[in-house]
Amino acid sequence: MTPDRTGPRERTGLRERTDETLALLHELHAPARRRKRGSTAFLLYCTALGTAFWGIPLLLTADRAGQRGDWHGGTADRLLAGLPVAVPALLALVMVHAARSAVWRGPVLVDLPTVSWLLPLPVLRGPFLLPRFHAAALRAAALGLAGGGLLGYLLAVAGSAARLPLTGAGAWAGTATALTAVAAGLLVERHDRAVARDAVRFQAVTWTLAAGSAALCAYAALRGTGGLPGAAALWSGPWGWAAQPLVAAAGHPTPGWPFGAALSAAFTLAALLFARRRTPDVPEEALRARATVAFRVSASVYSLDLRQARSAARGMRGQRARPALRLPVPRSAWLIVPWRDATGLLRAPGRLLWAALWGTAALALLAAAHRATGDGRAALCAAALAAEYLAAAQLTEPARLDSDDARRSANLPLAFRSLALRHAWVPCGLLLGWLGAGASAAWLTGRWTPGCAVLLAAVPVMVAAALVSSYRGTVPTHLLIGAETPTGNTAALQTGLWYGRGPLAALVVSVPVLIAAERSHQLGAGPIGWLLLAAAALMWWARRTAHRLHGTP
Repeated sequence: MTPDRTGPRERTGLRERTDETLALLHELHAPARRRKRGSTAFLLYCTALGTAFWGIPLLLTADRAGQRGDWHGGTADRLLAGLPVAVPALLALVMVHAARSAVWRGPVLVDLPTVSWLLPLPVLRGPFLLPRFHAAALRAAALGLAGGGLLGYLLAVAGSAARLPLTGAGAWAGTATALTAVAAGLLVERHDRAVARDAVRFQAVTWTLAAGSAALCAYAALRGTGGLPGAAALWSGPWGWAAQPLVAAAGHPTPGWPFGAALSAAFTLAALLFARRRTPDVPEEALRARATVAFRVSASVYSLDLRQARSAARGMRGQRARPALRLPVPRSAWLIVPWRDATGLLRAPGRLLWAALWGTAALALLAAAHRATGDGRAALCAAALAAEYLAAAQLTEPARLDSDDARRSANLPLAFRSLALRHAWVPCGLLLGWLGAGASAAWLTGRWTPGCAVLLAAVPVMVAAALVSSYRGTVPTHLLIGAETPTGNTAALQTGLWYGRGPLAALVVSVPVLIAAERSHQLGAGPIGWLLLAAAALMWWARRTAHRLHGTP
């Protein structure tokens, strides 16, 4: 394929060949196009059916609850007060996520037959790539319209405000953000060589922006930050300009918000036009690489091999540089596996960051559970332990890598079942240290609860459950087939239970202990002993799972 940067005579010949090729493809793809239209119509029908039978009744129920005042309270007041900072941070997070996703997918995505047959031909790229860019923009606009409108509606319910203005303002914020994100993704795809050449810096910058936006959004929602920080956030960039109509409709004083909305519209239009102009210049290798990765990810998702799908997506993000901080090689053979795990986590600092965020979320949810009552307390206790499991899952990534490729540990004089247990040392130590620091801070500030001790005692349980998930391997074929019952096929239920069996077992044995401790405000040795016994059982399960996956009889 030839970029649209040629002379008049050459461009005329290319245009003729391109028109002939498009006419031929239109004729050859007619059956496939009809099948695709039928699939799209069926998908839209299912979406409309689900919206009519599930979505609309839930929204009406939420509206009635808002009219009764069930949504009102201190949390809702803090959330609404923090909108001037939380909404721009949320929209910025969406844009950063789009830029990161464009590294492996991108708005302009072609299929493998197009890569193999059309890219080498001397035809213009624009007629082939621009329809894909337009389709990506339309899909993003539809998703942004729906998501932003839903956000505005829920904010109206929580604040007893007029539904229509907030819903419309939210729809505008979502649409403008989605279209700007498409333009940002196209520019990342267009400058693929530069991004690949400096992949480490790109990942570090986007990670920092994403983490900062998420932390700022959470802080503003919990603390109700407004005033001068809110004004600065609303005028900080396109994410703030798009948020101004929503913030103004929620009742916050937002001077000049019509100008901000006009600025957002002008910027979004300019970004789309610039991205459209640059679409024919997307490098051939970028299109080829993204088509290959998208095919692998789709194949992995259809086969329910989610780990391979994630590995294929990460393969496009480049290799990280070695960190300046290196751990000394241990002299004891017992410390080789923990040293490998710690070194691997240092070279993937995102794992440590996410583990810290999930651990902090577990402590925050526990504090909220201590103030709640009834079913709310039980739900928050379960959410706290689920966040603790997610933190443990981030720290067991070295075990997951050994599970995917047994050659990484082939030179170690250890059986695979013994290797699995040694992979638990570093996650347990790091998670106990982080949660222990949080529990110590709670004790020093007078906020200690018996649930803090339960969270600490549940660390080995969650790490063992994460190891079970790390060594689960590929889903068995018989689970994908399922069994026919009067209520339908059991394949989906069996597969879901197979994927979540580790964390489900950990939650079953630990959630009742945490709920009982928070209700009685005391904790004896019996519940702690039960959690340690459960941790031993789950460690044995992880050892057995690892042996069945890669062990030798």
